[in-house]
Amino acid sequence: MSGGPPDAIEGTAEVNGARLWYRITGEGEPVAQIHGAGFGHFNFDLATPELARHFRVVDYDMRGYGQSDRPVQQYEMEVWADDLAGLLDALDIERAHIHGTSMGGMIAIVFAGKYPERTASVVINCAAAKLGYAGRLVFRNWIDIARNDPDGPGSRTLAELIAWQAFSKAFLEAPGAEAAVDNTQRILRESNDVEVFAAACQAMCDMDLRDWLPRITSPSLVLGGSEDLMTPWDQGPGGAGQDAIYEGIPGAEKHVVAGSGHSTIFDNSEEHNRVVVDFFTRHSPAAALAAPTSRAGVEL
Repeated sequence: MSGGPPDAIEGTAEVNGARLWYRITGEGEPVAQIHGAGFGHFNFDLATPELARHFRVVDYDMRGYGQSDRPVQQYEMEVWADDLAGLLDALDIERAHIHGTSMGGMIAIVFAGKYPERTASVVINCAAAKLGYAGRLVFRNWIDIARNDPDGPGSRTLAELIAWQAFSKAFLEAPGAEAAVDNTQRILRESNDVEVFAAACQAMCDMDLRDWLPRITSPSLVLGGSEDLMTPWDQGPGGAGQDAIYEGIPGAEKHVVAGSGHSTIFDNSEEHNRVVVDFFTRHSPAAALAAPTSRAGVEL
């Protein structure tokens, strides 16, 4: 099911009462990747091979997804952030770069704020700190479709809606777009149970992560697409989007992928991966020792 490279190491670890599946690829400084709602570790299929050329990449299925346990329970970003800390403990990793996308970016905010000593640097991709009303409607629609369609989270309607919300217009007009929707549907079907899927969507609707932002002391990059419909840079007056995350984290950097939608990993993977590799490399302990500098807000 994982489709990982042949030299990857796979296993499971007991973390906070749940069994979590993980895969480690590459060597070097550790990078932990936190996937988005519904997608499991497949979220990073187009990022892991490139990142693993430079780092030791930890992909995993969070509690509630994929090959990990899927308990029906109360879910919120801090639950998943604590699970990542426990997984790093199980893997004897004291400190890692954090790469979170979509809901994984929201979890990355909490992890970096709660565990600053364990965060070498953090990339927050296509996320929000608080959803505005329009943002909440997105995930309420996901809940309604998953609960009302006989195919649950594997619904074709849901896959097509997510593709429209996540991929850029250029990506959807290119050859292979229908295959990408097919793959989205397959991942949603294989990685989710309806009650956990709904609970995760509700957790995003309920969250307010703004108080975590000033607690983040690690080098931070807010990375997203200019055409992101799902978690836009501006969530409106009632929310806190990617711009608010950038403004709320002291010394954060910002990179906008022109023409990309919510899934920069998919619709502009070359630029996404280049920016992430560069950021983690610049903020490695070795680089810090070689050229210590004070951080300042940077727009790339």
